[in-house]
Amino acid sequence: MRDEPIASILQDALERFADGRLASQAEIKRFLERAPAFPKCFSDGTIRAQRVSDVLARPVYAGYVGSEDWGVSLRRGNHEGLISFETCLRIRDRLATAAKAPMRKDINADFPLRGFVLCDDCGKPMTACWSKGKTKSYPYYLCDTRGCVSSRKSIRRADIEDGFEAILKALKPTRELFEIAKNMLVDAWEMRFTHARAAQADVHKAIKQNEKQVGALLDRIVEANNASVIAAYEKRIDALEKEKLVLAEQLDKDLPRAGRLEEVIELALVFLSNPRKVYGKGNLAVKRAVLRMAFVNPLTYSRKEGYRTPESTLLFKVLAGLNNQNCEMVRVRGLEPPRQRRQNLNLVRLPVPPHPLAFRLAKPRRNGERELSCKPIHDTNATFRTLV
Repeated sequence: MRDEPIASILQDALERFADGRLASQAEIKRFLERAPAFPKCFSDGTIRAQRVSDVLARPVYAGYVGSEDWGVSLRRGNHEGLISFETCLRIRDRLATAAKAPMRKDINADFPLRGFVLCDDCGKPMTACWSKGKTKSYPYYLCDTRGCVSSRKSIRRADIEDGFEAILKALKPTRELFEIAKNMLVDAWEMRFTHARAAQADVHKAIKQNEKQVGALLDRIVEANNASVIAAYEKRIDALEKEKLVLAEQLDKDLPRAGRLEEVIELALVFLSNPRKVYGKGNLAVKRAVLRMAFVNPLTYSRKEGYRTPESTLLFKVLAGLNNQNCEMVRVRGLEPPRQRRQNLNLVRLPVPPHPLAFRLAKPRRNGERELSCKPIHDTNATFRTLV
C-alpha cells in the first residue's frame, strides 16, 4: 500500500531522475534529505548513498517483482506501482550510461550562475566568493584555473548577472509570436487525440507480433541441442517479455482528456512568455531549471567584451527564426528566373501574303463567266522578317 507522504516524495524523485531533472544519484540523495517527511539514515539528517542505489535498481516501485538469483522472471505484481514500467526502464538506461558530475554543493542562492558561466580564456567554469571589505562584503565571480590569463581576477556579480538577465530578456518573444506558439500547442494537443487512438491499434498489433515471435523462439528452443544457442534464445525471449510489459502498460493508459489542455501547457506558456520573470521570481531550483531549458550549453563570459553569443534551445531558436525572417512580395514576373534569349537568330525572308480584299473581279468573258484575278491591288514586292 502507498505510505503517504513518503510514496509521493519517492515517486517525484524517481521521475525527476528519469527525466533528467536530477542528473545524478548525489542530487537524488540531497533531494530526499531536503524532504522533512522522508526517513533518514542518520541523526544528522543524511541518507546513505547505497540506499539511493537500491531504490533506483528495484522494479518493485514500478509494480513488478522478479529475482534473477532465485530464477524468478520479471512479472506483474499484486501491488500498485509508484512509477510506470517505462519510467523504470529509462532509469535503468540512465544508470547504464556514463556517470555525470554531481551538482556542486557550493551552489547557493547568492551565486546561481556559479558553474554555468565559463571563462572565455580557458573555457573552465567560473567560481564565486564574497570579498570582505572594510565595512561589508562584496560578491564576485572569478576564474580559479591555474595558468589562465584571467586567473583570480574578480568580476562584479552585478556585471555577470545583469548581463545574463539581458540575454533572458532578449529571448522573450513578441506578442504575435507568442500567439503563434500558443496556437501551435493547441493544434498539437488536438492532434494528440487522433494519434492516441491510432497508437492503441498499433499497440494491439505489436503485442500480437511480440507473442508470435516468442512462440517461434520457444519452438526453436525445443529443437535446439546447443546450450549456447538455447541461452541466446532465452535472452531474446526475456527481452521480448519486457517489451510486452511496456506495450501492455501503454494499452492501459487512458486517452488524454480534452479539458486537460490548460493544465498541461499553463507552466510552459508562463515560461515561454517571459523567461526572465520566471528566473527572477523563482528559487534556486527554478533558476537552475531555467538555465537547462533556455540554453543548450553553458554561457561564456569575457572580462573585456562580456557574454559571447549563447546557444539557446530549439524552442527559442524556432521563435527567433520566425521573428528574423525577411518577408517580401512575390515578383510580378513570377518565381522562376528569366530565360536568356538565343544570340544567333536566323532571319528568314518570306513574302507578304496577299490581302483577302486585294483580289478584284476581272472583265467578264464572252460566255458570261467571270474570272478572278490574283493580282493584288498593292505592291507585292514588300517583304517582312520573322524570327525562327
